[in-house]
Amino acid sequence: MGTNNLFFPEYEFVIKLSFPSVFVRFKRTEGYYTNFNKFFNSVAEVQYLDGIKPSKIEEQQILNEIWDFLTLTKSPNKGNFLGNRNKPD
Repeated sequence: MGTNNLFFPEYEFVIKLSFPSVFVRFKRTEGYYTNFNKFFNSVAEVQYLDGIKPSKIEEQQILNEIWDFLTLTKSPNKGNFLGNRNKPD
Protein backbone atom coordinates (compact mmCIF):
# COMPACT_ATOMS: atom_id res chain seq x y z
CA MET A 1 0.00 0.00 0.00
CA GLY A 2 1.39 3.38 -0.86
CA THR A 3 0.93 6.89 -2.16
CA ASN A 4 2.87 9.30 -4.33
CA ASN A 5 1.84 12.73 -3.07
CA LEU A 6 4.21 14.54 -5.41
CA PHE A 7 2.94 13.19 -8.74
CA PHE A 8 -0.39 11.49 -7.90
CA PRO A 9 -1.73 13.10 -4.72
CA GLU A 10 -5.31 11.86 -5.16
CA TYR A 11 -4.35 8.20 -5.76
CA GLU A 12 -3.42 5.23 -3.60
CA PHE A 13 -1.61 2.14 -4.82
CA VAL A 14 -1.42 -1.52 -3.91
CA ILE A 15 1.53 -3.49 -5.24
CA LYS A 16 1.75 -7.28 -5.01
CA LEU A 17 5.29 -8.33 -5.84
CA SER A 18 4.97 -12.11 -5.67
CA PHE A 19 4.14 -13.86 -8.95
CA PRO A 20 2.01 -12.82 -10.69
CA SER A 21 2.99 -9.25 -9.79
CA VAL A 22 0.07 -6.81 -9.73
CA PHE A 23 -0.17 -3.04 -9.49
CA VAL A 24 -3.55 -1.49 -8.54
CA ARG A 25 -4.11 2.26 -8.68
CA PHE A 26 -7.29 3.96 -7.52
CA LYS A 27 -8.57 7.40 -6.61
CA ARG A 28 -8.76 7.61 -2.86
CA THR A 29 -12.16 9.35 -2.83
CA GLU A 30 -13.79 6.93 -5.28
CA GLY A 31 -12.39 3.74 -3.80
CA TYR A 32 -13.46 4.14 -0.19
CA TYR A 33 -17.21 3.82 -0.66
CA THR A 34 -17.71 1.17 -3.29
CA ASN A 35 -18.25 -2.57 -3.56
CA PHE A 36 -15.95 -5.22 -4.98
CA ASN A 37 -17.36 -5.32 -8.53
CA LYS A 38 -17.60 -1.56 -8.96
CA PHE A 39 -14.10 -1.11 -7.54
CA PHE A 40 -12.43 -3.51 -9.98
CA ASN A 41 -14.68 -2.70 -12.96
CA SER A 42 -14.69 1.09 -12.89
CA VAL A 43 -12.59 2.59 -10.07
CA ALA A 44 -9.31 0.68 -9.97
CA GLU A 45 -6.70 0.31 -12.69
CA VAL A 46 -5.18 -3.19 -12.50
CA GLN A 47 -1.89 -3.92 -14.25
CA TYR A 48 -0.04 -7.24 -14.30
CA LEU A 49 3.63 -6.29 -14.07
CA ASP A 50 4.94 -9.55 -15.51
CA GLY A 51 2.97 -8.95 -18.71
CA ILE A 52 1.04 -12.18 -18.22
CA LYS A 53 -2.62 -12.04 -17.24
CA PRO A 54 -3.51 -15.03 -15.06
CA SER A 55 -6.44 -17.36 -15.64
CA LYS A 56 -9.90 -16.13 -14.57
CA ILE A 57 -9.83 -18.28 -11.42
CA GLU A 58 -6.35 -17.09 -10.45
CA GLU A 59 -7.25 -13.48 -11.23
CA GLN A 60 -10.38 -13.69 -9.06
CA GLN A 61 -8.28 -15.05 -6.17
CA ILE A 62 -5.73 -12.22 -6.56
CA LEU A 63 -8.43 -9.55 -6.67
CA ASN A 64 -10.12 -11.10 -3.63
CA GLU A 65 -6.83 -10.94 -1.72
CA ILE A 66 -6.31 -7.30 -2.70
CA TRP A 67 -9.88 -6.42 -1.71
CA ASP A 68 -9.49 -8.22 1.64
CA PHE A 69 -6.22 -6.36 2.26
CA LEU A 70 -7.86 -3.02 1.49
CA THR A 71 -10.84 -3.70 3.73
CA LEU A 72 -8.52 -4.60 6.61
CA THR A 73 -6.19 -1.62 6.20
CA LYS A 74 -8.88 0.98 5.56
CA SER A 75 -10.67 0.85 8.92
CA PRO A 76 -13.71 -1.29 8.15
CA ASN A 77 -15.25 -0.22 11.47
CA LYS A 78 -15.52 3.32 10.16
CA GLY A 79 -17.43 2.24 7.06
CA ASN A 80 -14.59 2.50 4.55
CA PHE A 81 -14.99 -0.07 1.78
CA LEU A 82 -18.08 -2.22 1.96
CA GLY A 83 -17.23 -5.50 3.62
CA ASN A 84 -19.40 -7.66 1.41
CA ARG A 85 -18.07 -8.64 -1.96
CA ASN A 86 -20.31 -9.67 -4.81
CA LYS A 87 -19.74 -13.12 -6.19
CA PRO A 88 -18.52 -13.29 -9.81
CA ASP A 89 -21.03 -14.42 -12.41
